[in-house]
Amino acid sequence: MAETIPSFIESVSEAEDRLSRLLNGRCEISVHRELDEGLKAVIEAIDHEKFRQELRYSRDELDSRSERKGFLCIIASLDGRAIAFDYGYDDEEEGAFYSDNTATLIEGKGVGTTLFVLEIIHSYECGYRYTKLSTEEVDEKGRPLRRIWGRLGFETVSSDPLKGVEMRLIHTPQGMRSIYFRYVSDRQPSS
Repeated sequence: MAETIPSFIESVSEAEDRLSRLLNGRCEISVHRELDEGLKAVIEAIDHEKFRQELRYSRDELDSRSERKGFLCIIASLDGRAIAFDYGYDDEEEGAFYSDNTATLIEGKGVGTTLFVLEIIHSYECGYRYTKLSTEEVDEKGRPLRRIWGRLGFETVSSDPLKGVEMRLIHTPQGMRSIYFRYVSDRQPSS
C-alpha cells in the first residue's frame, strides 16, 4: 500500500528541518490566515526587493487579497530574519485554490518551491480539487516559468500575451505524494 503524506502541520515541521539543513541555519515556517501590519511590511519588503515595479502589489492590493476567503500566508525565516513568503486564497472557480504570490530572498535552494508545495498540500488537505496560478512565460532573469511549474505537475489552461499563462495542478494522492517527497521531506518514500 502506498504511503500517504503527512498532514499539512507535519509537513511544515519536516520542511523546517529540511530547509534548516539546506540553509545551514535555523529555519522557521509560520502560517497565517490574516495579515497584521508587521506581516504586511515583511511581504512588501521581500516583494519590492524581488519583483520589478509593474509586478509589485500596493498595500491596498495586498489588503484586498488578504481579505479573500480561504486566505493562507506562509512565511519562512532564517535565523530570525524573514526570507520568503507564499500566499493564496479561494479562487472564483469552485473547487480551486489560487496561488497568488511567492517570493524568496534566497534563490536556488528550494525555499520558494518548498513554501509553494506546502500551500498545495494545504489546499489538497482542505478539499480543493486543484491549485491555479498565473505566470509569465519567462521572467526577467530568463527563466522559463511555464516549464518550471510544469515540473511540479502544472498544466497550461490558457496563454494570452497580455494576461499571461494560467496553469492548473489537479490534486491527486499520487501527485501530492510525489511533490511532498521531492520538495518537503528528506525521507525516502516507501515502495
